[in-house]
Amino acid sequence: MWLLFLSLGASCANKKDLQKNKEINQMEDERFYYEVCCSAPKLGPGKYVTVEYIGESGTFRCFGNPTIGVGMGLGHDGVARNRASRYGLPKAIEATWVSWTDRKVYSVASLIPYDTILSLFKDGGEPCVPAPKGITPDDLIGKTIDRFDLCFLPGGKVMLYVNTAVKSILLDWSAEGVEETDDDVLRHVYRRYGMKNMDGYYDMFYSDEFSDYEPWRKYMRKHGSIGPLLERYLERFNYTLNFEFENQETTIHGVSSDFTNGECYSYTKKFNEAFKKPSRLKGFEIMWDTKDSRYTCFMYFNEEEMLNVFDEAYGKDRTQKGELTIKVCKYNNLFDISLNVGDKSIKLEKTEIRVFRDPIDDPHGDGTLIYKNYEGNHKNLFADDKGYVKE
Repeated sequence: MWLLFLSLGASCANKKDLQKNKEINQMEDERFYYEVCCSAPKLGPGKYVTVEYIGESGTFRCFGNPTIGVGMGLGHDGVARNRASRYGLPKAIEATWVSWTDRKVYSVASLIPYDTILSLFKDGGEPCVPAPKGITPDDLIGKTIDRFDLCFLPGGKVMLYVNTAVKSILLDWSAEGVEETDDDVLRHVYRRYGMKNMDGYYDMFYSDEFSDYEPWRKYMRKHGSIGPLLERYLERFNYTLNFEFENQETTIHGVSSDFTNGECYSYTKKFNEAFKKPSRLKGFEIMWDTKDSRYTCFMYFNEEEMLNVFDEAYGKDRTQKGELTIKVCKYNNLFDISLNVGDKSIKLEKTEIRVFRDPIDDPHGDGTLIYKNYEGNHKNLFADDKGYVKE
């Protein structure tokens, strides 16, 4: 009897140990290296007061220059972290920030989609094609997901990116901040600059004293808040990118794409697998090989044309399957570009293009310019590009 009792007791203890080990292994399986940061559109700048990512490993706070406005999803962690460390992923965010555009201070507290984030971290990143000129393998160490970026938009909306060195993913999640009215919080903001109230604080940044913000002020004077334009930037469409080469011996080496919602993907052959429903394409770099040469092509799309063509082609049904088709002539220096949705085919005629050619046995040379359809620097800029002010 005692032997039976002892046997049952040992069995229960073993089950508890197994369950405990299972929980420990699961916890370790959900720990990763990551950094935290925040951002805002170039034409929607401001400052963060505090940004906190909260999870089982505690609270991670953003540090560094509190000014936000380098571009959507382009923030950087101000802390030097040990890349060998592993942490539990965050499950919630709390943030307070200042929007100069709105002349308001906002606060938000919200859960974030943990299961989606965990799946992305476990998936990591896809291997890159051999890096192009100027990029070494060491530059691509962070090709697995390793950074969170909380992005603040005018109007109090917040979005969340997860980033790698070669890919930026905008999660299907957002939250709305509420205007902060706590006097202690507001005093903390305006007293840092020696101001007596928030109006004095806002007026300071609307003055010419801060030359870095002149593009934002110029846009504000002409158009007001960039918020309505950003809502169009964030729209997703059911389309793919297709290249048709007249030279049948052509193979694509890799594509790097930038989209209006801040997503991007670099140096991949699987360019249509990166995002199932991308936003409008801002521009891309594509490398293709022929028998004796490698060609590198840069395309910069025109903002107004891309906004209007996608609206016209898709109408109210954004779920229709479409294709952005780029046809390349056999000499690699003539292009036909169109957006094709259903029975509609609309040409894109304002795209700025340049093409370089290298010998296939030395593809990372200086390159010979064989085609360019614009003078000087390209002028097709979008709202998150440096120097943009829509006329």
